[in-house]
Amino acid sequence: MANFINSLTDRLRGFFLTGENEIPALWWDMIKQIQYLQQENASLSESQLFDEWNSLRFRVQSGESLTNLLPEAFAIVSEQMQRHLGMTPYPVQFLGAFAMHEGAIAEMQTGEGKTLTAALTLCLNALPDEGIHIATANDYLAQRDAQWLSPVYYSLGMTVGTITANSTMAERRDAYECDITYSTAREFGFDYLKDLLNAPESKLSVSSRRQQLFGQQNNQSEQTLLNSRKPYMVIIDEADSILIDEARTPLIIGQTDAAEAEQMTDLCQWSASQITKLTEDEHYIDHGPQRGMELTEAGRRIVREMLLQKDAPGSLDTGTAYQSSERALKAHRYFQNGRDYVVRDGKVEIVDEFTGRISEGRMWQNGVHQAIEAKEGLEITSPTKVGAQTTVQELFSRYPRMAGMTGTAESAARELKKIFGTPVIKIPTNRPSKRQILPEQIFLTEEEKWAAIIEETAAMHQQDRPVLIGTRSVNLSNQLSARLLQAGLEHEVLHALNHKNEAAIIQEAGQPGRITVATNMAGRGTDILLGEGVAEKGGLHVICSELHESARIDRQLTGRCARQGDPGSAHTLLSLEDDILTAGLGEEQAQNLNSSFQETSQDLKATLRYFYQAQQRIEARHEQQRIDLVNRIMQRRQMLQQMGQHANLNVQ
Repeated sequence: MANFINSLTDRLRGFFLTGENEIPALWWDMIKQIQYLQQENASLSESQLFDEWNSLRFRVQSGESLTNLLPEAFAIVSEQMQRHLGMTPYPVQFLGAFAMHEGAIAEMQTGEGKTLTAALTLCLNALPDEGIHIATANDYLAQRDAQWLSPVYYSLGMTVGTITANSTMAERRDAYECDITYSTAREFGFDYLKDLLNAPESKLSVSSRRQQLFGQQNNQSEQTLLNSRKPYMVIIDEADSILIDEARTPLIIGQTDAAEAEQMTDLCQWSASQITKLTEDEHYIDHGPQRGMELTEAGRRIVREMLLQKDAPGSLDTGTAYQSSERALKAHRYFQNGRDYVVRDGKVEIVDEFTGRISEGRMWQNGVHQAIEAKEGLEITSPTKVGAQTTVQELFSRYPRMAGMTGTAESAARELKKIFGTPVIKIPTNRPSKRQILPEQIFLTEEEKWAAIIEETAAMHQQDRPVLIGTRSVNLSNQLSARLLQAGLEHEVLHALNHKNEAAIIQEAGQPGRITVATNMAGRGTDILLGEGVAEKGGLHVICSELHESARIDRQLTGRCARQGDPGSAHTLLSLEDDILTAGLGEEQAQNLNSSFQETSQDLKATLRYFYQAQQRIEARHEQQRIDLVNRIMQRRQMLQQMGQHANLNVQ
């Protein structure tokens, strides 16, 4: 058996290096071995299986490699999955687990059971008692997956913990001491930064389990840490979303600057009330969402005149007034309520552009958050300065072992390999896909597009087929909802403001005649199960109402239908007034495109290439932003290390 395993490992590594597309034959041989061992395990009692698992733990701690133990471990875990979940992994799920065990990102299509696949790898790699982390896309998925799989983990004598944005410090410490810890990349990152701030020079300790075995106790500095264990391995769910889409923004812990709080309140409120006097091109130049606004000489003159008025904040210098005015203009132009953020309980809450969910506890830096609060007429929060920061790239480079899974990694394979050193392995589907992708339909105006979406939804509803309509923002979801109500079509709406109802809405979304309107939060980690008789009528129909800034999000949305060999269809409807054209091609080219087709009445299908060209330009822009971020962090790291400072602390 050992020779067989070593041969398999050699083939695995060779497969990654050569980039072959076919699954090696030895992978299938391994699956047969696991299935044979599982049949033998079926006759064992729970206590016998528990003893078998503990014997594997002992062998690992005695020096035997995890790869040698893989068939036996997967066979035991699979048997416990059958007993406690009523499910046995498919062969393709074993393939995904093999890939992740070897440090790759497994691309598994929507509905292929990535959650169960991850559990195989988690259990095996938790045997060394080092603590293994799984980073999910959001709190909901972390809680759902940990709760669903907990009977399997507990049956093996393994502990599982969950960390969410609402977890207390004590709950976080307990979760990190578990064999397996579920959370989001954001929470793992923030907890790491908090530990740096609390005890930046402390040495990480061994786990509590080993302390109990050998009579060791935490010293006082270690008790202040949230996670006192060294990083060992992390598995990243929805890996492309976390490692690519979210990697343009650093994780920052801010420290309140009380001295500036009162001044910031007066400044932001004054600037928000004065920018209506400024005219684009004459008083300021718009350099785009990244560079923001720049006052012209005429604009600066207007600001100086406004400073002389009685309602201007006292002792405000002109330079600060210029910057505040430019921030207020940027907040007004580029930050939209219902798209980039929502107002909840009197607070500005950021909506994650890729998940469609609220980013709990996150704030924009450099006064932008306060400028938006002033724009909305809300209480101004205290400004913060950077206390500690890291990037997604830095965060996961701390782990000696990293793997991941997603349904849409192939298009990002080059960047994932270059930045993180993780190859992408495409796993075949368990059953042939029956997904029908209808040709894109393009309209001149948004009004025509929304009318067509209503008409198509009504037609599907008459056939008693469920429909999922994807939108890009909370505002668009609400606008579409109003149109559906006007048409007499009952439906459910899922977005950042009612995310607590997500489980219930998704559970019913596949029932006959059901209509669901959702932002892209319905596109990650959730399976829509078909109700009785729906498959015979054609399955779930997905309507994409607009292209997202990442093609992977569009693929996730269309991937909601036709899971596990079920029938289903997807249709993308676009208009020449869609935001993607302006964002990707620029306002002038987008307007020229619209005007030329209004004047000539050409076939609108000819414009399709412009939509995807715009999307590709935005993706290229985002990739460059990620590269620039990494370069800036590396330069700052080198500078701080030369000064004898910690690279992640007190970065200005």
